[in-house]
Amino acid sequence: MPSIEGARPARSGAAESGADARVNGDEAEPGRLRLVIIGESGVVMHALPEAGELTIGSAALCDVRIEDPSVSPRHARLFIQPGAALAVVDLQSEGGTRVRELLLAPGEPTEVAPGDLLQLGNALIMVEKRGTSSPRRLLTHDYFELRIEEECHRAERHQSEFTVLRVRCDRAAQKGLVEQVLASTLRLFDVIASYGPGEYEVLLADTSPKAAETVVARLEANLGKCGARPRMGLACYPRDSRSADGLVLQARPAAAESAKALLTAASTVPTPGSAREASTALPAGDAPAASAAPEGAMAGIYRMLDRVAPSDINVLILGETGVGKERTAEAVHQRSRRKDKPFLCLNCAALTETLLESELFGHEKGAFTGAQSAKEGLLESADGGTVFLDEVGDLPASIQVKLLRVLEERKVRRVGGLKAYSIDVRFVAATNKDLEADVARGSFRQDLFFRLNGIAFVVPPLRERTAEIPGLAERFAADAARRFGRLPAPRLSREVLELLCEYPWPGNIRELRNLIERAVLLCESGPITAEHLPERKMSAQFARRVAETHPAAARPAPAEPLRPARGPVELRQELQACERQRILDALAACAGNQTEAARVLQISRRTLVKRLTEFQIPRPRKRG
Repeated sequence: MPSIEGARPARSGAAESGADARVNGDEAEPGRLRLVIIGESGVVMHALPEAGELTIGSAALCDVRIEDPSVSPRHARLFIQPGAALAVVDLQSEGGTRVRELLLAPGEPTEVAPGDLLQLGNALIMVEKRGTSSPRRLLTHDYFELRIEEECHRAERHQSEFTVLRVRCDRAAQKGLVEQVLASTLRLFDVIASYGPGEYEVLLADTSPKAAETVVARLEANLGKCGARPRMGLACYPRDSRSADGLVLQARPAAAESAKALLTAASTVPTPGSAREASTALPAGDAPAASAAPEGAMAGIYRMLDRVAPSDINVLILGETGVGKERTAEAVHQRSRRKDKPFLCLNCAALTETLLESELFGHEKGAFTGAQSAKEGLLESADGGTVFLDEVGDLPASIQVKLLRVLEERKVRRVGGLKAYSIDVRFVAATNKDLEADVARGSFRQDLFFRLNGIAFVVPPLRERTAEIPGLAERFAADAARRFGRLPAPRLSREVLELLCEYPWPGNIRELRNLIERAVLLCESGPITAEHLPERKMSAQFARRVAETHPAAARPAPAEPLRPARGPVELRQELQACERQRILDALAACAGNQTEAARVLQISRRTLVKRLTEFQIPRPRKRG
């Protein structure tokens, strides 16, 4: 362990950036170390000196600078000595420093070896040897889900894409060889985790669906050579889902195969994942029949569905992510006179404005570049059936105007066309947004809201439907066991059922399905017990969530309560609020002088201006 007092400062030189940074200098200096930094701005590689001391933070004067609002100006210090292990020390940072998922106490040196993961705020850092293929560290599923959540927020903020892969291999395949193929085929900054026996999950950062398909083909070929017989699935943000639970579920190999077959059968849908014709059979457990509905939060909704579905009134479904809004829409269709006609879904948040318009209304030949032939849109192809507009709150303003005209006239005009086609379509829309608030802000048209809101259903979150949890869990377990070829399905122990009913389920039914599926995969014999559940995920914010969602059931706090660990979303929001307040205090202390305030904050003036824009702080005007 290097001595903190005896270490000498040393500059590390210019950072290596981009995909080609892997080869810069590696052949000339084998064995040297470098940092791979994964932050909001992407991936940067930073060469390390032979010996010395490096300060890591967001301040301009740091040796290793990470421009991320969750990273403190002087966050941590790295010590390097020849022939000795590296050490990292947290400098009383606000976001904290983690090594191998363990939170460091400020001022205490901790050893770091090549392959170890460091987390500074929301930024990830890996130490690796240059010019060598050091073994990849396989992450846990809990950590992987947290990483996906952070990537969702980063992608939303920067309007970028990423892909999640699920890789299921033959259990007879050699585990070490499979993991070696994964490590050598994927990029260094791709995140690899163990989902369960013989199954892995991968995060491909900043990767489009088309690029991800190339990675899948390469993995299939390489894993096939070692006899792994892989089955793969992929889900892309935002095309397939905007949540961690949704992406992990959509990336199931079985789900991917079903979607592929569905897309092959539906010739009217040109873009995979953007629009599809739903199966006529409602998946068991997602929206039980009215006769089987429990007398609880959903009972009134099931009864109302039976009354409303036979009519042609437009339906608006509201609720949190993962509560089963799409299944409720399918239930409306199946109970209607249109049940033998198409039921087509469109995720309004997954496509650009141009593609969304073409998907909805169709286009004529030559309407835009690439329109080599005329194509009927989703509204035409669903004639006589039901169109489900998922995430309708994300419709661009221009599409809102055109959709309103369709709702009023019941006619559709293709992009680049002059002729209007009459349609007979029932609209069912869903969103997790507060549309009334969006109408008040002017981001959603009031007349379109009234048109879609013929009758509204609010699907309650799973935490308000605890009576349904045991039945849903058992059905999900039976479904997973059938797909995995493990019959009879393992039963759920009483301890597990109690835990499931107490957990507040922020991801709702989708999270429950993912959790039960993985528990079945981990349970090799006997019943599913607590050891098959993600302990870290279910306990990290358990006390706080229970207090928020079930205040009457919350136990009184002890005299000195333990502070529950904060999740990445809450932590980031808290850090951003703290940083915003520091900036306001600095500007006030410097009488609005931005250059002086930047010096006080130990950041560049350019970074300060960028922060002012991000936090929507009005820039101080110069005195006349």
